[in-house]
Amino acid sequence: MGFVRKTPAGTFRACWRDPAGGQKSKSFRTKREANAFLAEVEGSLNRGTYVNPHAGRTRFGDFAQQWLATRAVEARTTERTVSMLRTHVLPKWGNWPLGKVDFMSVQEWVTSLGQELAPATVAKCYQLLSMILKTAVQARLIASNPAEGVKLPRDRSRDVKPVTISREDFFGQLLPAVPPRHRGIVSAAAGAGLRWGECAGLTWSSVDLDRASLRVVQVAEETHGGIVLRPYPKSRAGVRTVPLPGFLLAVLRELHAAVDDPDPRTLVFRDRVGRPLRRSNFRRRIWLPSLVRAGLLGQVVNTGPHRYRASWPDREGVEWSAEFTTEREAVACVAAKAVGGMRFHDLRHAYATWLVTDGVPINLVQRVMGHEQASTTLNRYTHTPDDYAARVLAAFDRSAASLLPPQEAMPVERPLGDDEEGL
Repeated sequence: MGFVRKTPAGTFRACWRDPAGGQKSKSFRTKREANAFLAEVEGSLNRGTYVNPHAGRTRFGDFAQQWLATRAVEARTTERTVSMLRTHVLPKWGNWPLGKVDFMSVQEWVTSLGQELAPATVAKCYQLLSMILKTAVQARLIASNPAEGVKLPRDRSRDVKPVTISREDFFGQLLPAVPPRHRGIVSAAAGAGLRWGECAGLTWSSVDLDRASLRVVQVAEETHGGIVLRPYPKSRAGVRTVPLPGFLLAVLRELHAAVDDPDPRTLVFRDRVGRPLRRSNFRRRIWLPSLVRAGLLGQVVNTGPHRYRASWPDREGVEWSAEFTTEREAVACVAAKAVGGMRFHDLRHAYATWLVTDGVPINLVQRVMGHEQASTTLNRYTHTPDDYAARVLAAFDRSAASLLPPQEAMPVERPLGDDEEGL
Protein backbone atom coordinates (compact mmCIF):
# COMPACT_ATOMS: atom_id res chain seq x y z
CA MET A 1 0.00 0.00 0.00
CA GLY A 2 1.18 3.48 -0.79
CA PHE A 3 0.83 6.48 1.45
CA VAL A 4 0.89 10.29 1.37
CA ARG A 5 2.98 12.38 3.72
CA LYS A 6 3.55 16.08 4.19
CA THR A 7 7.02 17.41 3.46
CA PRO A 8 8.86 20.16 5.40
CA ALA A 9 8.31 22.43 2.40
CA GLY A 10 4.54 22.15 2.87
CA THR A 11 3.88 19.97 -0.18
CA PHE A 12 2.49 16.44 -0.15
CA ARG A 13 4.46 13.44 -1.38
CA ALA A 14 2.77 10.31 -2.75
CA CYS A 15 4.92 7.23 -2.04
CA TRP A 16 4.57 3.72 -3.51
CA ARG A 17 6.56 0.70 -4.63
CA ASP A 18 6.83 -0.29 -8.30
CA PRO A 19 6.43 -3.92 -9.50
CA ALA A 20 10.15 -4.52 -8.89
CA GLY A 21 9.86 -3.38 -5.27
CA GLY A 22 11.63 -0.07 -5.80
CA GLN A 23 10.51 2.90 -3.73
CA LYS A 24 8.98 5.69 -5.84
CA SER A 25 7.53 9.08 -4.94
CA LYS A 26 6.13 12.24 -6.46
CA SER A 27 5.29 15.57 -4.86
CA PHE A 28 2.05 17.56 -5.22
CA ARG A 29 0.83 20.95 -4.09
CA THR A 30 -2.24 19.61 -2.26
CA LYS A 31 -3.05 16.41 -0.39
CA ARG A 32 -6.10 15.83 -2.59
CA GLU A 33 -3.91 15.78 -5.74
CA ALA A 34 -1.46 13.39 -4.07
CA ASN A 35 -4.25 10.99 -2.99
CA ALA A 36 -5.84 11.07 -6.45
CA PHE A 37 -2.54 10.30 -8.11
CA LEU A 38 -1.76 7.52 -5.65
CA ALA A 39 -5.15 5.95 -6.33
CA GLU A 40 -4.38 5.90 -10.06
CA VAL A 41 -0.97 4.33 -9.43
CA GLU A 42 -2.40 1.59 -7.21
CA GLY A 43 -5.12 0.89 -9.75
CA SER A 44 -2.57 0.50 -12.56
CA LEU A 45 -0.47 -1.78 -10.32
CA ASN A 46 -3.49 -3.99 -9.72
CA ARG A 47 -4.38 -4.08 -13.44
CA GLY A 48 -0.80 -4.72 -14.54
CA THR A 49 -0.68 -1.50 -16.57
CA TYR A 50 1.68 0.45 -14.33
CA VAL A 51 3.95 3.00 -15.99
CA ASN A 52 6.68 4.78 -14.07
CA PRO A 53 5.70 8.48 -14.21
CA HIS A 54 9.38 9.40 -14.50
CA ALA A 55 10.07 7.02 -17.40
CA GLY A 56 8.65 9.46 -19.91
CA ARG A 57 11.71 11.65 -19.39
CA THR A 58 13.67 9.35 -21.70
CA ARG A 59 14.42 11.23 -24.89
CA PHE A 60 12.87 9.92 -28.07
CA GLY A 61 16.21 9.84 -29.91
CA ASP A 62 17.86 7.70 -27.22
CA PHE A 63 14.96 5.27 -27.16
CA ALA A 64 14.87 5.11 -30.98
CA GLN A 65 18.49 3.94 -30.99
CA GLN A 66 17.65 1.22 -28.44
CA TRP A 67 14.63 0.20 -30.53
CA LEU A 68 16.74 0.04 -33.67
CA ALA A 69 19.33 -2.17 -32.01
CA THR A 70 16.71 -4.76 -31.01
CA ARG A 71 15.21 -5.21 -34.50
CA ALA A 72 15.93 -8.42 -36.40
CA VAL A 73 15.18 -7.41 -40.00
CA GLU A 74 16.88 -7.54 -43.38
CA ALA A 75 19.84 -5.28 -44.11
CA ARG A 76 17.94 -3.31 -46.74
CA THR A 77 15.06 -2.67 -44.32
CA THR A 78 17.51 -1.39 -41.70
CA GLU A 79 19.09 0.96 -44.25
CA ARG A 80 15.73 2.45 -45.18
CA THR A 81 14.73 2.84 -41.52
CA VAL A 82 17.99 4.55 -40.53
CA SER A 83 17.73 6.91 -43.51
CA MET A 84 14.16 7.88 -42.63
CA LEU A 85 15.00 8.39 -38.97
CA ARG A 86 17.96 10.60 -39.80
CA THR A 87 16.18 12.63 -42.47
CA HIS A 88 12.62 13.11 -41.23
CA VAL A 89 11.94 11.74 -37.73
CA LEU A 90 14.85 12.60 -35.44
CA PRO A 91 15.19 16.24 -36.59
CA LYS A 92 11.72 16.81 -35.11
CA TRP A 93 11.47 14.35 -32.23
CA GLY A 94 15.04 13.45 -31.29
CA ASN A 95 15.27 15.75 -28.23
CA TRP A 96 11.67 15.36 -27.10
CA PRO A 97 11.03 13.41 -23.87
CA LEU A 98 8.75 10.49 -24.68
CA GLY A 99 6.17 11.70 -22.17
CA LYS A 100 5.94 15.11 -23.87
CA VAL A 101 4.99 13.76 -27.30
CA ASP A 102 1.26 14.43 -27.69
CA PHE A 103 -1.41 13.81 -30.32
CA MET A 104 -1.68 17.38 -31.61
CA SER A 105 2.08 17.73 -32.02
CA VAL A 106 2.19 14.54 -34.07
CA GLN A 107 -0.76 15.70 -36.19
CA GLU A 108 0.92 19.06 -36.86
CA TRP A 109 4.15 17.27 -37.83
CA VAL A 110 2.34 14.95 -40.25
CA THR A 111 0.48 17.87 -41.81
CA SER A 112 3.69 19.85 -42.31
CA LEU A 113 5.40 16.83 -43.90
CA GLY A 114 2.49 16.54 -46.30
CA GLN A 115 3.30 19.98 -47.68
CA GLU A 116 6.78 18.86 -48.75
CA LEU A 117 6.72 15.09 -49.27
CA ALA A 118 4.63 12.62 -51.23
CA PRO A 119 1.72 11.08 -49.26
CA ALA A 120 3.32 7.63 -49.42
CA THR A 121 6.54 9.00 -47.86
CA VAL A 122 4.56 10.82 -45.16
CA ALA A 123 2.77 7.57 -44.33
CA LYS A 124 6.07 5.71 -43.94
CA CYS A 125 7.48 8.43 -41.66
CA TYR A 126 4.33 8.33 -39.53
CA GLN A 127 4.35 4.54 -39.35
CA LEU A 128 7.96 4.58 -38.17
CA LEU A 129 7.21 7.14 -35.43
CA SER A 130 4.11 5.23 -34.34
CA MET A 131 5.99 1.94 -34.28
CA ILE A 132 8.64 3.37 -31.94
CA LEU A 133 6.04 4.95 -29.66
CA LYS A 134 4.08 1.68 -29.56
CA THR A 135 7.24 -0.08 -28.41
CA ALA A 136 7.66 2.59 -25.71
CA VAL A 137 4.16 1.72 -24.48
CA GLN A 138 5.08 -1.97 -24.36
CA ALA A 139 8.26 -1.05 -22.47
CA ARG A 140 6.08 0.79 -19.89
CA LEU A 141 7.75 4.12 -20.60
CA ILE A 142 4.53 5.87 -21.62
CA ALA A 143 0.91 4.95 -20.95
CA SER A 144 -0.46 5.22 -24.49
CA ASN A 145 0.63 5.85 -28.07
CA PRO A 146 0.01 9.54 -28.87
CA ALA A 147 0.29 8.84 -32.62
CA GLU A 148 -2.87 6.70 -32.72
CA GLY A 149 -5.68 8.26 -34.72
CA VAL A 150 -3.54 10.81 -36.55
CA LYS A 151 -5.00 11.64 -39.96
CA LEU A 152 -2.66 11.15 -42.91
CA PRO A 153 -2.78 13.07 -46.21
CA ARG A 154 -4.67 11.21 -48.90
CA ASP A 155 -2.50 9.28 -51.33
CA ARG A 156 -4.12 10.25 -54.63
CA SER A 157 -1.65 8.14 -56.59
CA ARG A 158 -3.79 5.15 -55.57
CA ASP A 159 -6.67 6.68 -57.50
CA VAL A 160 -4.69 6.52 -60.73
CA LYS A 161 -5.38 3.47 -62.86
CA PRO A 162 -2.37 1.11 -62.61
CA VAL A 163 -0.25 0.74 -65.73
CA THR A 164 -0.77 -2.69 -67.22
CA ILE A 165 -0.19 -4.32 -70.59
CA SER A 166 -2.10 -6.82 -72.69
CA ARG A 167 -0.53 -10.03 -73.90
CA GLU A 168 -0.83 -8.75 -77.45
CA ASP A 169 1.19 -5.61 -76.62
CA PHE A 170 3.68 -7.56 -74.56
CA PHE A 171 4.53 -10.04 -77.32
CA GLY A 172 3.96 -7.64 -80.21
CA GLN A 173 5.62 -4.47 -78.89
CA LEU A 174 7.53 -4.74 -75.63
CA LEU A 175 9.39 -8.05 -75.85
CA PRO A 176 10.76 -7.43 -79.38
CA ALA A 177 12.06 -4.03 -78.20
CA VAL A 178 14.10 -5.58 -75.36
CA PRO A 179 17.71 -6.45 -76.26
CA PRO A 180 17.91 -10.24 -76.91
CA ARG A 181 20.33 -10.76 -74.05
CA HIS A 182 17.79 -9.43 -71.53
CA ARG A 183 14.56 -10.90 -72.90
CA GLY A 184 14.89 -13.80 -70.47
CA ILE A 185 14.48 -11.75 -67.30
CA VAL A 186 11.58 -9.77 -68.81
CA SER A 187 9.95 -13.05 -69.84
CA ALA A 188 10.42 -14.45 -66.31
CA ALA A 189 8.51 -11.52 -64.82
CA ALA A 190 5.66 -11.75 -67.34
CA GLY A 191 5.61 -15.52 -67.75
CA ALA A 192 6.14 -16.62 -64.14
CA GLY A 193 5.15 -13.53 -62.11
CA LEU A 194 8.56 -13.26 -60.44
CA ARG A 195 9.58 -10.20 -58.45
CA TRP A 196 12.80 -8.44 -59.44
CA GLY A 197 14.75 -9.92 -56.54
CA GLU A 198 13.47 -13.40 -57.39
CA CYS A 199 14.55 -12.97 -61.01
CA ALA A 200 17.98 -11.59 -60.08
CA GLY A 201 18.56 -14.36 -57.52
CA LEU A 202 17.43 -17.28 -59.69
CA THR A 203 20.07 -20.01 -60.21
CA TRP A 204 20.09 -22.92 -62.63
CA SER A 205 19.66 -25.34 -59.73
CA SER A 206 16.13 -23.94 -59.33
CA VAL A 207 15.18 -24.39 -62.98
CA ASP A 208 13.89 -27.75 -64.23
CA LEU A 209 13.79 -27.54 -68.02
CA ASP A 210 12.58 -31.13 -68.39
CA ARG A 211 9.53 -30.57 -66.18
CA ALA A 212 9.03 -26.99 -67.37
CA SER A 213 9.05 -25.46 -63.89
CA LEU A 214 11.18 -23.31 -61.63
CA ARG A 215 11.49 -23.13 -57.87
CA VAL A 216 11.68 -19.79 -56.03
CA VAL A 217 13.99 -20.25 -53.04
CA GLN A 218 16.49 -17.38 -53.23
CA VAL A 219 16.33 -13.63 -53.85
CA ALA A 220 18.87 -10.92 -54.56
CA GLU A 221 18.69 -7.97 -52.17
CA GLU A 222 20.40 -4.67 -52.95
CA THR A 223 22.09 -2.74 -50.15
CA HIS A 224 24.50 0.18 -50.05
CA GLY A 225 27.29 -2.34 -49.63
CA GLY A 226 26.34 -4.35 -52.72
CA ILE A 227 23.97 -7.14 -53.70
CA VAL A 228 23.35 -9.91 -51.18
CA LEU A 229 21.88 -13.29 -52.17
CA ARG A 230 19.33 -14.13 -49.48
CA PRO A 231 18.54 -17.87 -49.24
CA TYR A 232 14.83 -17.33 -48.65
CA PRO A 233 12.13 -15.22 -50.36
CA LYS A 234 9.92 -12.45 -49.04
CA SER A 235 7.61 -14.71 -47.04
CA ARG A 236 6.97 -18.39 -46.31
CA ALA A 237 4.44 -18.50 -49.16
CA GLY A 238 7.15 -17.05 -51.41
CA VAL A 239 8.83 -20.46 -51.53
CA ARG A 240 6.94 -21.94 -54.46
CA THR A 241 7.09 -23.88 -57.70
CA VAL A 242 5.95 -22.04 -60.83
CA PRO A 243 5.12 -23.73 -64.17
CA LEU A 244 6.91 -22.35 -67.23
CA PRO A 245 4.83 -21.32 -70.25
CA GLY A 246 6.18 -22.27 -73.63
CA PHE A 247 7.73 -18.92 -74.56
CA LEU A 248 9.60 -18.67 -71.24
CA LEU A 249 10.76 -22.27 -71.43
CA ALA A 250 12.17 -21.62 -74.92
CA VAL A 251 14.08 -18.55 -73.73
CA LEU A 252 15.54 -20.43 -70.76
CA ARG A 253 16.61 -23.32 -73.00
CA GLU A 254 18.48 -20.87 -75.22
CA LEU A 255 20.22 -19.29 -72.21
CA HIS A 256 21.15 -22.70 -70.84
CA ALA A 257 22.61 -23.80 -74.18
CA ALA A 258 24.55 -20.54 -74.52
CA VAL A 259 26.49 -21.13 -71.27
CA ASP A 260 27.21 -24.80 -72.11
CA ASP A 261 26.04 -26.82 -69.10
CA PRO A 262 26.39 -24.17 -66.37
CA ASP A 263 27.18 -24.86 -62.73
CA PRO A 264 23.90 -25.27 -60.76
CA ARG A 265 24.91 -22.33 -58.57
CA THR A 266 25.32 -20.02 -61.56
CA LEU A 267 22.80 -17.17 -61.80
CA VAL A 268 20.40 -17.46 -64.72
CA PHE A 269 20.30 -13.68 -65.25
CA ARG A 270 23.59 -11.91 -64.56
CA ASP A 271 25.80 -9.12 -65.88
CA ARG A 272 28.68 -9.64 -68.29
CA VAL A 273 31.11 -10.67 -65.54
CA GLY A 274 28.69 -13.06 -63.83
CA ARG A 275 27.52 -10.82 -61.00
CA PRO A 276 23.87 -10.27 -60.03
CA LEU A 277 22.09 -7.60 -62.02
CA ARG A 278 21.59 -4.27 -60.27
CA ARG A 279 18.03 -3.03 -60.55
CA SER A 280 18.83 0.66 -60.98
CA ASN A 281 21.29 -0.03 -63.80
CA PHE A 282 18.86 -2.37 -65.55
CA ARG A 283 16.07 0.18 -65.31
CA ARG A 284 18.19 3.02 -66.73
CA ARG A 285 20.06 1.12 -69.43
CA ILE A 286 17.64 -1.60 -70.53
CA TRP A 287 14.07 -1.20 -69.28
CA LEU A 288 13.30 2.46 -70.01
CA PRO A 289 14.94 2.50 -73.49
CA SER A 290 12.98 -0.67 -74.31
CA LEU A 291 9.71 1.05 -73.36
CA VAL A 292 10.62 3.97 -75.64
CA ARG A 293 11.46 1.70 -78.58
CA ALA A 294 8.19 -0.19 -78.00
CA GLY A 295 6.18 3.04 -78.15
CA LEU A 296 5.10 2.67 -74.51
CA LEU A 297 6.97 5.72 -73.16
CA GLY A 298 7.23 9.01 -75.04
CA GLN A 299 7.78 8.90 -78.78
CA VAL A 300 10.67 8.86 -81.25
CA VAL A 301 9.88 9.62 -84.91
CA ASN A 302 12.18 9.53 -87.93
CA THR A 303 11.57 12.87 -89.67
CA GLY A 304 14.22 12.57 -92.36
CA PRO A 305 17.77 11.40 -93.12
CA HIS A 306 19.68 11.46 -89.83
CA ARG A 307 16.84 13.32 -88.13
CA TYR A 308 14.88 11.94 -85.20
CA ARG A 309 12.31 13.86 -83.20
CA ALA A 310 11.95 12.86 -79.55
CA SER A 311 8.91 13.93 -77.49
CA TRP A 312 8.05 13.17 -73.88
CA PRO A 313 5.81 14.38 -71.01
CA ASP A 314 7.15 15.92 -67.81
CA ARG A 315 5.74 15.56 -64.30
CA GLU A 316 3.17 18.30 -64.93
CA GLY A 317 1.95 16.68 -68.15
CA VAL A 318 3.66 19.24 -70.39
CA GLU A 319 4.97 17.82 -73.67
CA TRP A 320 8.62 18.49 -74.61
CA SER A 321 10.50 17.67 -77.78
CA ALA A 322 14.00 17.77 -79.24
CA GLU A 323 15.79 16.84 -82.47
CA PHE A 324 18.66 14.34 -82.72
CA THR A 325 20.82 12.94 -85.49
CA THR A 326 20.63 9.32 -84.31
CA GLU A 327 17.79 7.17 -83.03
CA ARG A 328 19.93 6.00 -80.12
CA GLU A 329 20.39 9.55 -78.84
CA ALA A 330 16.67 10.26 -79.17
CA VAL A 331 15.71 7.08 -77.29
CA ALA A 332 18.23 7.84 -74.53
CA CYS A 333 16.81 11.34 -74.11
CA VAL A 334 13.21 10.16 -73.78
CA ALA A 335 14.23 7.35 -71.41
CA ALA A 336 16.03 9.82 -69.15
CA LYS A 337 13.42 12.59 -69.12
CA ALA A 338 9.98 11.05 -69.66
CA VAL A 339 7.73 10.63 -66.63
CA GLY A 340 5.43 7.64 -66.24
CA GLY A 341 5.50 4.39 -68.12
CA MET A 342 5.42 0.82 -66.90
CA ARG A 343 7.56 -0.45 -64.07
CA PHE A 344 9.31 -3.80 -64.28
CA HIS A 345 7.08 -4.92 -61.38
CA ASP A 346 4.00 -4.17 -63.51
CA LEU A 347 4.80 -7.32 -65.48
CA ARG A 348 4.01 -9.26 -62.30
CA HIS A 349 0.68 -7.40 -62.11
CA ALA A 350 0.00 -8.29 -65.73
CA TYR A 351 0.79 -11.97 -65.10
CA ALA A 352 -1.79 -12.21 -62.31
CA THR A 353 -4.37 -10.27 -64.30
CA TRP A 354 -3.94 -12.52 -67.33
CA LEU A 355 -4.45 -15.64 -65.21
CA VAL A 356 -7.57 -14.32 -63.47
CA THR A 357 -9.01 -13.08 -66.76
CA ASP A 358 -8.50 -16.56 -68.24
CA GLY A 359 -10.52 -18.08 -65.42
CA VAL A 360 -7.70 -19.62 -63.36
CA PRO A 361 -9.04 -20.10 -59.78
CA ILE A 362 -7.82 -17.40 -57.43
CA ASN A 363 -6.32 -19.91 -54.99
CA LEU A 364 -4.05 -21.20 -57.78
CA VAL A 365 -3.07 -17.66 -58.77
CA GLN A 366 -2.32 -16.98 -55.11
CA ARG A 367 0.00 -19.98 -54.99
CA VAL A 368 2.08 -19.15 -58.06
CA MET A 369 2.27 -15.50 -56.99
CA GLY A 370 3.58 -16.46 -53.55
CA HIS A 371 0.98 -14.61 -51.48
CA GLU A 372 0.00 -15.47 -47.93
CA GLN A 373 -3.58 -14.25 -48.45
CA ALA A 374 -5.82 -14.53 -51.51
CA SER A 375 -7.09 -11.02 -50.75
CA THR A 376 -3.62 -9.68 -51.59
CA THR A 377 -3.84 -11.27 -55.01
CA LEU A 378 -7.30 -9.85 -55.66
CA ASN A 379 -6.75 -6.35 -54.29
CA ARG A 380 -3.23 -5.60 -55.45
CA TYR A 381 -2.36 -7.66 -58.49
CA THR A 382 -5.51 -7.91 -60.59
CA HIS A 383 -6.94 -5.04 -62.58
CA THR A 384 -10.24 -4.43 -64.31
CA PRO A 385 -9.91 -4.77 -68.10
CA ASP A 386 -11.21 -1.98 -70.31
CA ASP A 387 -13.91 -4.23 -71.77
CA TYR A 388 -15.18 -5.40 -68.38
CA ALA A 389 -18.80 -4.37 -69.10
CA ALA A 390 -18.98 -6.45 -72.26
CA ARG A 391 -17.41 -9.42 -70.47
CA VAL A 392 -19.94 -9.22 -67.62
CA LEU A 393 -22.92 -9.01 -69.97
CA ALA A 394 -21.64 -11.82 -72.19
CA ALA A 395 -21.13 -14.13 -69.20
CA PHE A 396 -24.58 -13.30 -67.80
CA ASP A 397 -26.31 -13.77 -71.14
CA ARG A 398 -24.68 -17.17 -71.67
CA SER A 399 -25.87 -18.38 -68.26
CA ALA A 400 -29.34 -16.94 -68.65
CA ALA A 401 -29.81 -18.46 -72.10
CA SER A 402 -29.31 -21.95 -70.72
CA LEU A 403 -31.79 -21.46 -67.88
CA LEU A 404 -34.69 -19.61 -69.48
CA PRO A 405 -37.50 -21.75 -70.98
CA PRO A 406 -37.76 -21.66 -74.77
CA GLN A 407 -40.14 -19.02 -76.00
CA GLU A 408 -43.37 -20.27 -77.61
CA ALA A 409 -43.93 -19.31 -81.20
CA MET A 410 -46.36 -16.43 -81.49
CA PRO A 411 -49.32 -16.93 -83.93
CA VAL A 412 -49.05 -14.94 -87.08
CA GLU A 413 -51.93 -12.55 -87.53
CA ARG A 414 -53.70 -12.57 -90.90
CA PRO A 415 -55.97 -9.86 -92.22
CA LEU A 416 -59.72 -10.46 -91.88
CA GLY A 417 -61.78 -11.13 -94.96
CA ASP A 418 -64.72 -8.99 -95.95
CA ASP A 419 -67.18 -11.63 -94.75
CA GLU A 420 -65.43 -11.96 -91.34
CA GLU A 421 -65.62 -8.36 -90.31
CA GLY A 422 -67.80 -7.69 -87.30
CA LEU A 423 -67.90 -11.32 -86.15
